[in-house]
Amino acid sequence: MASSSWNETIEERIKRQKEEVLAHLNANSGIVASSCKAAGISRFTFYDWCKKDPEFKEKVEDVMELQKDFAEALILKKMKDGDTTMLIFYAKTKMKDRGYVERQEVTGADGSPLAAASPGIDLTKLTDEQRSALLAIGEQVLNDTEH
Repeated sequence: MASSSWNETIEERIKRQKEEVLAHLNANSGIVASSCKAAGISRFTFYDWCKKDPEFKEKVEDVMELQKDFAEALILKKMKDGDTTMLIFYAKTKMKDRGYVERQEVTGADGSPLAAASPGIDLTKLTDEQRSALLAIGEQVLNDTEH
């Protein structure tokens, strides 16, 4: 009977801590580290609760969505005030379907294609003769590129 009472006390404490960290999360603009510190729990505990408690995770996600809504409202306000930087930011992030996107091409030196990644080779499985041949090829390639 005593262990049941003990478990209820732990469950009540955890419930209270979850409520506290959610309140701090709301007050701290969704910043997890400062919210956990204020609630007296570790970030590990916070993320463990998110992983194991779907209801808690949903509440955390609700707070994060509210923070996104708040940030978006500020962006829209800046846009209405004529802030060019915010207009450009908004166009690049929300209007990609209309062509407002920057593309970045990644190439090798002087525009050449990137070399394809080779599959991993376990050199320990090569014979001494094979290693010597591979080393000779590598040295030849180095000598050819230096001249």
